[in-house]
Amino acid sequence: MNAEQLRDRLLTLRFELRRSYGLPGLAGVLMFGAAALMCVEIANVDADTKAMQDSGRLTRTAAAHPPGGAHSAAADAVALDALPELFPHFSQSADDIAAIFEQARGSNLTLGSAEYQVSTDAGARFTRYQVMLPVKDQYSAIRHFLALVLNKVPNAALREIHVERPAVDGNILDARVRFELIYRSVQP
Repeated sequence: MNAEQLRDRLLTLRFELRRSYGLPGLAGVLMFGAAALMCVEIANVDADTKAMQDSGRLTRTAAAHPPGGAHSAAADAVALDALPELFPHFSQSADDIAAIFEQARGSNLTLGSAEYQVSTDAGARFTRYQVMLPVKDQYSAIRHFLALVLNKVPNAALREIHVERPAVDGNILDARVRFELIYRSVQP
């Protein structure tokens, strides 16, 4: 059906309705349609308002009963004691480094020679393993690589990123990325 045929059918429908109901009848039908549309929209607004009120009620309830007291402090102490158990042992560091290099290969990045540094503070419950990677590629590829590493290695943190553009008109960037891998220390 082309535009001409559609126009003819709509005109025919308009003339038939006007002949059957007259001009006041058509105005009534239009008003009835507008009223039905308004009822549907009002129902949608009511649903949104109710959802916002429920959210506000939850917020007020949480504010009226703030976490605190002896029970909350005890629960926090238990959670803090259990925190180191959530991190892997240092023996997994080789697998984590391999996962980082695998993500670089998957992103088709050009990596330079990496620098590694292990540090443990006296009496600390964690060991930090820093990996400095020189990366050379486009911005989107570097960003994709960072996201993949942070999603694949849960104990990795992006500690630093330094980006330089060697040529003004080039789209290849030189970046230095420092990841910090966190492991639990052996308990004394």
